[in-house]
Amino acid sequence: MTSAAWQKAIKACADPQRVRMVLEKLGSTSAARVLDAADEPLARILAALFSGSQAMSDLLVARPQWLEARLFDPENLAHPRQKQGQHREVRSWLKPALEAGDYASAFAQLRQFKQREMLRIAARDLGRLSNATEITQEITNVADLCLETVFQICWRQLTTRFGTPYHQDADGDWQQTGFAVIGLGKLGGQDLNYSSDIDVVFVYTEEGAAFKKPPAKSDKSGDGGSGMGSHQFFTRLAEAFIAEIARMTPDGFLFRIDLRLRPEGQSGPLARSLASYENYYAQWGQTWERMMLIKARGVAGDGSLASEFIEMIQPFRYPRSLGERILGEIAATKQRIENEVVKAGEIDRNVKLGRGGIREIEFVTQTLQLLNAGRLPFLQESRTLAALKKLVDYRLMSEAEAASLTGAWSFLRDVEHRLQMEANLQTHTIPLEKEARQRLAALMGFPKLADFEKALKEHTTAVRRVYDKWLHHTVPENPTATLPDFEEGREAWTHLLEERSFREPQNAAKVLQSLVHGPGYIHVSSRTIELARDLLPRFLKLCPVKGHPVPEAADQSQSQTQSQPQVLSDPDRVLARLDSFVAAYGARSTLFETWAANPSLFDLLLLLFDRSEFLAEIAIHVPDLVDDLMLSGRLRRSKPAAEILKDLRYGHADEDQRLWIRRYHQAEFMRIGLREILGLADYEQNLLELTALAEACLQYALEVVMRERKIKKPPFAIIGLGKLGGSELTYGSDLDLLFVADSKVKNIAALQALGARVMELLSSQTEMGVAFKTDARLRPDGEKGLLVTTLAACEDYYRNRAMLWEIQTLTRSRPVAGDSAVGARFQKLASDLTNFSAQERRPAAYVPDWKRQIANMRLRIEKERVSAGRQALAFKTGAGGLMDAEFIAQCLCLEHGWQEPNTLKALEKARDTQAMPREQAIELIENYRHLLRIECILRRWSYEGESELPADPAPQYRVAIRCGFSSAQALLDAMAGYRKAIRRVHEAFFAPDRQS
Repeated sequence: MTSAAWQKAIKACADPQRVRMVLEKLGSTSAARVLDAADEPLARILAALFSGSQAMSDLLVARPQWLEARLFDPENLAHPRQKQGQHREVRSWLKPALEAGDYASAFAQLRQFKQREMLRIAARDLGRLSNATEITQEITNVADLCLETVFQICWRQLTTRFGTPYHQDADGDWQQTGFAVIGLGKLGGQDLNYSSDIDVVFVYTEEGAAFKKPPAKSDKSGDGGSGMGSHQFFTRLAEAFIAEIARMTPDGFLFRIDLRLRPEGQSGPLARSLASYENYYAQWGQTWERMMLIKARGVAGDGSLASEFIEMIQPFRYPRSLGERILGEIAATKQRIENEVVKAGEIDRNVKLGRGGIREIEFVTQTLQLLNAGRLPFLQESRTLAALKKLVDYRLMSEAEAASLTGAWSFLRDVEHRLQMEANLQTHTIPLEKEARQRLAALMGFPKLADFEKALKEHTTAVRRVYDKWLHHTVPENPTATLPDFEEGREAWTHLLEERSFREPQNAAKVLQSLVHGPGYIHVSSRTIELARDLLPRFLKLCPVKGHPVPEAADQSQSQTQSQPQVLSDPDRVLARLDSFVAAYGARSTLFETWAANPSLFDLLLLLFDRSEFLAEIAIHVPDLVDDLMLSGRLRRSKPAAEILKDLRYGHADEDQRLWIRRYHQAEFMRIGLREILGLADYEQNLLELTALAEACLQYALEVVMRERKIKKPPFAIIGLGKLGGSELTYGSDLDLLFVADSKVKNIAALQALGARVMELLSSQTEMGVAFKTDARLRPDGEKGLLVTTLAACEDYYRNRAMLWEIQTLTRSRPVAGDSAVGARFQKLASDLTNFSAQERRPAAYVPDWKRQIANMRLRIEKERVSAGRQALAFKTGAGGLMDAEFIAQCLCLEHGWQEPNTLKALEKARDTQAMPREQAIELIENYRHLLRIECILRRWSYEGESELPADPAPQYRVAIRCGFSSAQALLDAMAGYRKAIRRVHEAFFAPDRQS
């Protein structure tokens, strides 16, 4: 090997003496002829390989036939080898070996394949025919193929001996149980080094048993021929897999394997079911496990199961939000690595774990993914460099920062490869000896050691600068430091909770202990306990302190959360609801992590449990609903009826339309209620949003009926009356409906079932309750009349036979769904009938003293509906109650021919047009608004048609707090003032000298 080509190649390499020694050894083998004939490109590649890796040189000396097989021809090394070609090569000998049961031969050939491929990759790397990104991908591809091949051989061995595992699905049918190997770390991130451990976990679908013969579908018991249980089978499979991967043989070994990243580490089971992993991560998952799972991907076995595993861990590894405290945890983890893992004196020489090393690049990248990928799915990327590019695309990192980290990653990986290739050892530390460092610098392409060390310093400094920007974290003051211990401080807890207005402090202390430490029958991780304890000060802060006055809202007409500090009216009940919610949610760790990251979400839930009994029930029944609404941003805007209807139509294919309507209605009701509780919508906006939901549900229900009966055109118009007509629906309001068909309809009897079906879709009782209660008793002739009537019949009835109160009802009519043309004609009719100023169009019910009759009607309602001794509580039907203002508004519409079904708008019109004295109108509007808000808050709690305040002091106090008052007496005094002012205007309006 003294040709000019070799002389030139030896002179240019990093270690000429070693090259000559290797050539001397190979000169006595069958490969000597190939070496003698080597041209300059081949000589250069081999010289680089021999000088850069003693381990690879020794391997080639032991197997010189690989040199004869043209493994190192430059044209074969110019590009990475395609995975398809590698798979074809392995299949060519694997299939015959499996069919013959020759497993030992298959393993031997696989090990030789791996050694040969690694030798080829090393030649490309040291010959500078590739880069770090491409090299790590190639090594990973080889590992993937080796793992899949070992799995196939082990699977064949075990199923031949023990049978195939099966499990029963939800229908009781038997399905073959899948098994997958999940790659983590560098294997999962597709950036393996030459001497990397491979980090894996093993997952199987579900518990079951192995069967020599597939179980019959009718064998529901599974006793017919079942043998080894699934857990035992898959544990043996994992053990066999591990043994073959790591076995040392004359043909070499495949990979060192690391199983410490599995749940519970070395003490945990080797293989788990999918459900077991889900339960573990939900209950016990730590921050480092989130980061570790970012790189998870299926590498062998059942690809569908691997995809299911990845989908299952998505909420855990990419939570929708995490708090800033996560930065402190990650920084602390890195500090522990520096203190405990990196050897003394190596902190600046360890290119993986030291300062400015590869791990810091990974930590920065994964931290930004943890914080943002739950909201930005395109950031969900297991490869570090690809993730850095996406962080720049989403402007979460500057281009300069990403370029610094990318350049450093490639440089440090090159260094790491050259360190490991020398003796095939897992090392990451730059040697101290100057001669070894000079050799490393030469292998890196630096003629001078000083140039290499300068480049190394520049890269690690740049990495550390970016790392410090994101993960330099100061640990905040511990808010729970002053809280007593639950076991040793029982008396202190009782005293603390008694001070915070808990009625049963001892019981509350037990519930709080259960929330923090778990109910006793489950294990709770220390991190989960810490997260739960951190929430307690936020809860206690909302509880009123005994002996301290509750701050009173300056303006009770405004949203409570906007106008006063948030205070719980019933801490005991809120705590009980919170306990039920946590139990229903199940995944305590995930839940507390979400609350820690979004404390406002935790506060909102507490307020929800305090402000609305029926919304609390929905939240406990569907525990994901509140955080989904809060974190999605959907609470920030209102939705008109058209948009709600569009959403409803997405469910047109559901088999049970009643349940679909109720599911959607439930979610929208929660959204609307939370908007009000948060102060994002005042109570007047709340009435409009609830009305929009009712309109959309009515229109959708009608469309369902039309599809069922194959009707193309709406068969009638649906007219809203009362609160629906006035766009004043509040919680628990019935929908007062009138179904009106065109006068040309011939078979009106056929439409009755359609109207009944619309009402049934909304009002019938189901396991999810009702959507809206509907009421059609205000139709012509009441319950005796047809449910659906024609426009002509309506005109006849209202003109000739209707009573005055029925004409008064029409002042609040409005088409809300169905045939818009018929609805418009009905509204024109209602306009004519309710215009008492137009003499020629007055209905028969009109009488000259109509206003006095309406005033008397109002007084009868007051007398008949208010119980003795409860006059002061009856804010709706009592003197000066809501009905006083509503009757005034309706009389104004009759008197002036206004078509304004909304009470407040009618009163504002009277103010602006001088239809009543301006001062009186202003006084009426202001005090009516106060009472209307109290009604909304009462109904938001119970979802009942509340018309009175509670008489008992305790619930009266709770209502007062929810309404923004410091005490029950303050609420009663204020309400008495509102009603006195309204009654004063009412008496003036209906005074005899003002009668028509």
